[in-house]
Amino acid sequence: MKTLTIIGGNGFFGRSIIDYSIKNSLYKWKINKIICISRKKIKKEFLPKNLLKTKIVSISADIRSMKNLPKSDYFIYAANSKNMNLNIKGINNFKKLILKEPKKVKILFTSSGAVYGKTKPGIKIKENHSIQLKNLNALKGYKKNYSKTKILIEKIFLQLSKKKYNVSIARCFTFIGKHILEKKDYAISNFISNAIKNKKIIIKSKVNVYRSFMYSDDLVEWLLAILMKSTSKCPIYNVGSDEYLSLNKTALIVSKIFKAKIISNISKNEDVSYLPSIDKAKKNLGLKIKIKLRKAIFLSIKNLNRNYP
Repeated sequence: MKTLTIIGGNGFFGRSIIDYSIKNSLYKWKINKIICISRKKIKKEFLPKNLLKTKIVSISADIRSMKNLPKSDYFIYAANSKNMNLNIKGINNFKKLILKEPKKVKILFTSSGAVYGKTKPGIKIKENHSIQLKNLNALKGYKKNYSKTKILIEKIFLQLSKKKYNVSIARCFTFIGKHILEKKDYAISNFISNAIKNKKIIIKSKVNVYRSFMYSDDLVEWLLAILMKSTSKCPIYNVGSDEYLSLNKTALIVSKIFKAKIISNISKNEDVSYLPSIDKAKKNLGLKIKIKLRKAIFLSIKNLNRNYP
């Protein structure tokens, strides 16, 4: 059996993998142990020992200053900070440490669809889409720095592949699940948070925005499948759903669940989209979306462990 180490294990990706492992065995991937490394240890209430099907170890450590990595067969690098310099220090130290590991290990980097920059509305972006600086510069503030950081880290993983390490890159788009809804910086989180509190659902965007939402359980299965296919050629896959809706229609789904009213501020005809093409993952890895958006919203709300209609 194998051990998986997640760098940034207390974030959305790490917690989603833990949630999945509580409900499902990871034996399909021959994984019986997960090591989560993050600056803050995962709280014990997130690790109900009587329910765990996989042994989970939480380690409090900072990847920027670690001297050694735990012995593992698989690594997922999912560490992320809002500070670009901290991210670069982290990945540089990880590279230094991973070069001490045998080349048979498999390593996945959770990159982002943001590396494609600003794209034309309605276009599903493919992995071979040209990454151009002008598209990144069209982004603003944190999004611009975030996308540029992801590109820099991708280049480091490509360097590892040239040294014959088995690596892969998952360009992740938009997701839904319990741990996304716990955050307040996503539109769908705010929709559901307001509805739970019997408040009106407010669409703050002034333009039509289209998003696709992949459920966290599907996300985990895709990440693990891509990880297993890591090679020295560094395959790159988009990860997300190809089922997409406007914010208006997404808000309507939530409003029907809670019987909440909607206030929309959309006043422009311009459409903004952030949509992946996932044909490559479907064709090469046999992956598919198992949980459709409406069901994903229901499951995400249910898993918040709150009372709702």
